[in-house]
Amino acid sequence: MLNTKYIVLVDDTKELCELVAELYENEIDYEFVCSNSDKTSLRKALLSVPDLIVINEDGLEEETTSNVCKYIRKGKDNAITPIIVTSSQKDENHRLDILKKGVEYYIPKPLNKQYFYYTIRNLSHLISANRCISALTGLPGNIQIENELKRRIGSKGMYAVLYTDLDNFKAYNDKYGFMNGDEVIKYTAEVLKEAIQEHGKRGDFLGHIGGDDFVAIVDYENAKKIGRTIIKLFDKGIKEYYSEEDIKKGGVRLLNRRGKMEKYPITTITVAMISNRYKQYKSPLEIGEDGAAVKKKAKAVPGSTFMEDRRKS
Repeated sequence: MLNTKYIVLVDDTKELCELVAELYENEIDYEFVCSNSDKTSLRKALLSVPDLIVINEDGLEEETTSNVCKYIRKGKDNAITPIIVTSSQKDENHRLDILKKGVEYYIPKPLNKQYFYYTIRNLSHLISANRCISALTGLPGNIQIENELKRRIGSKGMYAVLYTDLDNFKAYNDKYGFMNGDEVIKYTAEVLKEAIQEHGKRGDFLGHIGGDDFVAIVDYENAKKIGRTIIKLFDKGIKEYYSEEDIKKGGVRLLNRRGKMEKYPITTITVAMISNRYKQYKSPLEIGEDGAAVKKKAKAVPGSTFMEDRRKS
């Protein structure tokens, strides 16, 4: 369900589409987008900001493989997206020429179905592993977050972005140390996963911006349930990371910057929700700016807080 891998298939004959429908029938974390080779179809398909692109050279009727690759590489979002070409061409010079066009893999026909299946699967996993994955949580980082936001903006569906971070987390780190702080961050990631798995759907995305900041990109219809469940689950388990003494006190006491003892409440979580229900966004930057503004407002409310942005354009 979480963090779907998007793969574009370029094939005017739909041969590849039928093949992956058979091979990936029971795979829920892959989404294949079928496209013709003409620029209009390609432009629409590439809005999904694919993780991988597969071209059936034998099935190209509108454009040559060279032109298709050139068009794909023109867009900055797909400048380094891996491309696989399948072809029955036997000429070695032709294969070499295709690889010179920036194609990463050339799979000759007739296709061995299992070889084709595992090439796509293993390459997809390798891409995920190499893309700024958080070493602490194993979640995608900022590159994938930006790509997922672009996918949502380019789609016609209703989506919501849930920005989350922790309140009074610095005080926790100061009292218990960074290693315990890392455990709280990992706990937060598990809470987010559980909430999305409980109320979300296929295609939902969870990323780790860094530190105690996370972002979930989900369908609008489920977003409020997910946001409120995050708060419920987080508050239920966070006290396990505190000593009994601090739980009884309701927080930790530390010296503030003025050299005076100050009480900091037990760590809570803030969830700020942005959506395209009230405002149409044109870029991830716009979403991020609104998310930061709403999160700042929500963090001013004591305790764990869920706040939806309903400001209109």
